[in-house]
Amino acid sequence: MGSRRPPLLVGALIAAIAAASCVPGAWSAGEAAPVNATTPAAATFGDNFEITGAEDHVKTSADGQTWYLYLDQKTGVGFQTKQRYLFGWFSMKLKLVGNDSAGVVTAYYMCSDVDAAPQRDELDFEFLGNRTGQPYIIQTNVYHNGVGGREMRHSLWFDPTADFHSYSILWNAKNIV
Repeated sequence: MGSRRPPLLVGALIAAIAAASCVPGAWSAGEAAPVNATTPAAATFGDNFEITGAEDHVKTSADGQTWYLYLDQKTGVGFQTKQRYLFGWFSMKLKLVGNDSAGVVTAYYMCSDVDAAPQRDELDFEFLGNRTGQPYIIQTNVYHNGVGGREMRHSLWFDPTADFHSYSILWNAKNIV
């Protein structure tokens, strides 16, 4: 990534209808911490992340550890980290929208800078909505200097609406896994 700024970790719900507990659904606090940070154990989600989009579509658990995102037919909502990260283990717990969720895209991604388009670098997990009874699809992609073309789609072998599941990225100086 050369002299670019380290990436942001971003989550977004785009389209129409959602609720969960680990944003893109919703996300627990402290799951991604800067390598050199001294984040207190009792940090809340809001200490590390900021809402992007409709703030009135976010509810917080009583302990501040989980944010619930709600969508309607017109408004998307998301969040992004307040700090940037060079390397690390980034993990999100998601529970996807059940039933007929066609048109809903739940995205969990990292990008070099949200304002760097079209030249930004990006790692994507995109959970595509579906018609009732159809398999859920996760779509991944990697962009470098604005060039993607590495898109892959995978049918999930489990029900991502039944419970929260962890989705992780390990990013170090030599590999992205």
